[in-house]
Amino acid sequence: MIRSAIGASCMAAAIAAVGTTAKAGPEDDTLRWASDSLASSIDYYEHNNREGIVMAFHIWDGLVYKDPETGEYEPHLAESWEVIDDTTIEFKLREGVMFHNGEELTADDVVFTVDYVTSNSLPRDIFFLDGAEKVDDYTVRLLLSEPFPPIMDYLVNMLPIYPEEYFSEVGSDGMSREPIGTGPYRVTELSAGDRIVMEKFDDYFGGAKGQPSIGTLEFRRIGEFNTQAVELMTGDLDWIWRVPPDARERLENADGIAVDSGELLRFGFLNMDAAGRTGETPFQDVRVRRAVNHAIDREGIREAMMGPGSSVINAACAPVQFGCVQDEVVEYEYDPELARELLAEAGYEDGFSIPFYAYRERPIAEAIIGDLNAVGIEAEMNYIQWSALSERTRAGETPFWFQAWGSTSIGDVIASTGHWFRHSDDDYARDDEVLAYMDEGNTMDQDARLEAYTQALRLISEEAYIVPLFTYALTYAYHDQLEFSPVPDEVPRFYNARWAD
Repeated sequence: MIRSAIGASCMAAAIAAVGTTAKAGPEDDTLRWASDSLASSIDYYEHNNREGIVMAFHIWDGLVYKDPETGEYEPHLAESWEVIDDTTIEFKLREGVMFHNGEELTADDVVFTVDYVTSNSLPRDIFFLDGAEKVDDYTVRLLLSEPFPPIMDYLVNMLPIYPEEYFSEVGSDGMSREPIGTGPYRVTELSAGDRIVMEKFDDYFGGAKGQPSIGTLEFRRIGEFNTQAVELMTGDLDWIWRVPPDARERLENADGIAVDSGELLRFGFLNMDAAGRTGETPFQDVRVRRAVNHAIDREGIREAMMGPGSSVINAACAPVQFGCVQDEVVEYEYDPELARELLAEAGYEDGFSIPFYAYRERPIAEAIIGDLNAVGIEAEMNYIQWSALSERTRAGETPFWFQAWGSTSIGDVIASTGHWFRHSDDDYARDDEVLAYMDEGNTMDQDARLEAYTQALRLISEEAYIVPLFTYALTYAYHDQLEFSPVPDEVPRFYNARWAD
């Protein structure tokens, strides 16, 4: 069973020590927020980090925008678009859109960005694009490699437009040190992986995002939640998220703090090296992988550490995504005794030791390790930053790890299952049959897509390539004078927030 790993008594003591009145607020027109992770490179195309994605929505813009409440696609950098055929979309760009350094956005920047992401090996796999063609200075055509139904979701979330002239001069390193975009905020201070200050961009065109209200955004990476909570209470922070269930009530009862939450597209899972990319591992035996699935008390961990709004999952995707069938796959019940039997059948009656990696939500990782230890699997904790884990993972150096995945806010299985099981650098199953099913899903025929994805998810669950855990229900705590609306895609839109009059 699960023991609370959050440290409620420490949380209570921390809050009591600072009193119950928040000092922060709108006086200096600065919103100070914190999170426990940040990629060392802020260049959007060099990471898959959630905090980096949030930054990207404020620094850069895409051709189109998706209203988080209605789900409707709206013109943004492009004022209109036309589907020429199944693999060609023509966009008319807004005139007079300026980058933060004074360059004007033109079709050349769009073509350059597409050429860059399609001709380089990057963490963000823009596999659906073949290239782009300039029609005139403000008209560009995107060329798809094949018909790709969720194209608009991807354009919203995965194709921020870079300035050709600037990026050609400074490259990825320069873009990370001094990011330049068209977005509502421009970066004025940056300490890699630690702190970012952004100021409202006076020449912002507005578009679907609208004009930002708050003058300055200041982000800091603070690894421990208790420290974040204390700083929120003392007025050094205005906004935090990922509030654990046993801290929520205490923050709700604190003066000057508002608390809100909701289920997310993000889900958690454990990945195992079934393909032997790290060398010979016990996970190459399906009985061991099934044992690990039975060893984890998913519901106990979810209830203790996610709280209301989250749900246990059985498939390698988020239930709200198109094609994510949860009732067509194997459901591995929590059964430690069966886990021990399977380990014994595989020749590990005395268990085994294995390095285990995590980069966020350490209490969850520690609870998982406790369940594994109970069946004889000694998981050796390696708690490192996301950038380090991502680098090791892509290099084939992580045999076992805890992963949270937000699918870059894409509401389609292609962005979840399709990322982890397409023989990419992040794929530790390398199952050709799964890949074939995922490829079959790249069709405009929705029924055929659903059938292909269902077959892929069935096979993944039968082979127990991962341990699906649960969806995330994110809880936010913030200064009660801040007008802020949570959204399910896990991208807090500070450009839509404002201080109450």
